[in-house]
Amino acid sequence: MAIRIYVDFNTMTTDPKERVYINTHMQPDLTERLRSGLVVILFDEEMEVKAVLEFDEKDHTWLGQPDWSTRRDLSSLNSKTHRPV
Repeated sequence: MAIRIYVDFNTMTTDPKERVYINTHMQPDLTERLRSGLVVILFDEEMEVKAVLEFDEKDHTWLGQPDWSTRRDLSSLNSKTHRPV
């Protein structure tokens, strides 16, 4: 099963390759499990997408390159499960 990693997709705008920054400081248990080339699932409150991990040697950060063909909308799933009574 793929590792699920919570991310802020807005961080893509700061990367020229549109990769997503993975904040390992907020999720320290991930650090030991990550490796370049690993396929993971990046998610937030609205969507999830498969991505391939890369380690940026210059900035010493993990990045995920999303495969947008795998994008799944979660906001519609959440609204169906949280209907008002």
